[in-house]
Amino acid sequence: MKNTCSASTLLSPLFNPVIATALISLSLLSPSLQAQEQNAVIVTATRTAETVDDSLASVSVITRADIEKSQAEDVIDLLRLQSGIDIARNGGPGASTSLFLRGTNSNQTLVLIDGVRASSTTTGTFAWQHLNTSDIERIEIVRGPRAAQYGSDAIGGVIQIFTRKNKTAHLRVMGGSYKTALIEAGIGGGDKIKYSLNATGRSSEGFSRTSQKSSSYNADKDGYRDQSLSGNILFPLAGKTSLKVSGWYSKSNVEYDAYGGGYGVSDNSNSTLDVRLKNQTTAIWSQTLSAGLATDDSKDTSSSISRIKSQRVMADWQHDLTLSQNSLLSLGLSTYTDRASNVSISGNNSRFDESITNNAVFAILQSSVRGNDFSLSARVDDHERFGKNNTGQAAWAYNPSQKLRVLASYGTAFRAPDINELYYPNYGNPALNPEKSSTAELGLRYQLDPHQKLRINAYHTRITDMIQSVPIALYTYEATNIGKAKIDGLEIEHELTRGAWTLLSNFTLQKAIDDSDKSDLLRRPRQKLSMQLHRQLNKNGSIGMEWIYASARKDYGNVNLDAYNLVNLSARYPIHKGIWLDARLENLFDAHYQLVSNYNTPGRSLYIGINYVPTK
Repeated sequence: MKNTCSASTLLSPLFNPVIATALISLSLLSPSLQAQEQNAVIVTATRTAETVDDSLASVSVITRADIEKSQAEDVIDLLRLQSGIDIARNGGPGASTSLFLRGTNSNQTLVLIDGVRASSTTTGTFAWQHLNTSDIERIEIVRGPRAAQYGSDAIGGVIQIFTRKNKTAHLRVMGGSYKTALIEAGIGGGDKIKYSLNATGRSSEGFSRTSQKSSSYNADKDGYRDQSLSGNILFPLAGKTSLKVSGWYSKSNVEYDAYGGGYGVSDNSNSTLDVRLKNQTTAIWSQTLSAGLATDDSKDTSSSISRIKSQRVMADWQHDLTLSQNSLLSLGLSTYTDRASNVSISGNNSRFDESITNNAVFAILQSSVRGNDFSLSARVDDHERFGKNNTGQAAWAYNPSQKLRVLASYGTAFRAPDINELYYPNYGNPALNPEKSSTAELGLRYQLDPHQKLRINAYHTRITDMIQSVPIALYTYEATNIGKAKIDGLEIEHELTRGAWTLLSNFTLQKAIDDSDKSDLLRRPRQKLSMQLHRQLNKNGSIGMEWIYASARKDYGNVNLDAYNLVNLSARYPIHKGIWLDARLENLFDAHYQLVSNYNTPGRSLYIGINYVPTK
């Protein structure tokens, strides 16, 4: 049957009684309710500082305070609450995780850590499962294409992680379901030279990742162990010059069910390093020179021992020129070299050892004229394999009043083939072209009262030359540019407070379609609703609730994944001077659901921790 997308099709899950009740309750809230204004400063959308309200892009910020209120130990549990983000995971903690931003593939979202491109050079995806929330200070999410600013991969958008910045020492221990244990410690401070360092150890006995229907089913528990280290140091130099060094390192051991009911173990290490020199050269000219390194190293022992090493070395030189009080021009050069090797240790042979270099030049103009805000961006990338690729973006906003802001934008983007797609034996194709996209977007920002906000974004994305695996002989496949996709979406976000209560809610309508056969792209729900309700208690304590609804999705093998509702509770309260008691109850109603066919998800889980922060 042909896929259609009528209003009734998209909205039908809202007649779920639970969701209908919540939406009716939300609609009855008084418009005089006051929301805490969270006009955070971000840098990811334009590569320069701006506030969330001033941005011409659809952006969200998750702060350190948000993380501590949620008590989530997994960064995916934070990101899945945001509009336009869907996730899929092959089991519990430590399992392979995919993130879909605005319906695009998991390798079509650019992930940065302190400005460093952090995704694997072989798969093009980031190992979300190995990033601890204890290492994070802030997350900036920019939806929509950003290739004109950053180059390859930013088709769905950009997610940038900033490593944690401690102002003092802290120590936290936690334990809970599935014999989970965590200890984290950190120090920080400094006057002229500012420094911060964090260390975390986490382990879980876990549960069987696969269900009994899976060909890989093994009834044993699949555990996970992880240690991470992150830090940064800022040195003031002569004049208006500063040097900042930031780094993150994670080492993990993951157990999983191998094909045929066997037992597999994967050892992984991931790291990023960013060295950044900033200089205010004149009153109207500043420049930033940065160098970065990202590594991804994994060894798998499920059948034959293999080792995959991925490394990226990059550098940027950006100049920001203030043309007038309302105009800023950013010009820059960018380069990175990806290198990867895949070695079968048991067979004592190398599958490949390759590298690719990409050089680029970019320009970004931001200006305001009589209530109109403009942004124009252009970039030229010169890739070693497929040559030059031009991308551009134009965005406009009109402010008819202090309460209302109307936005429109159009941008192009691309994703360069990763090293697996180019060189992996019996799959890679050196003649591949980049995947290309175009996105048009309309947005509205409305200040219902001084502290209550409504944001609406509608977008249309077309992707061509998508890389897909095509059979060319028995047991032999080749990466080929044959795929096309069309993604239409609507995002509605609302935030308010009433006294000590804060409510953040978002609703996403999305139709992500494979244009060749009009089928839904896999593991992406057409409807998703998320609500976060928090109450501030005395002495800076808090209690909170998270609720996520996702509609039915398609998976491989023409499998239907059922819709699900997930409710989590959290609490944080001081029990003594400098000592906090933390608690999180996940999956309150013990919902049985799957994010990936034949893979299990956690049941009702309780985690309790004690956090010590010295007070003066």
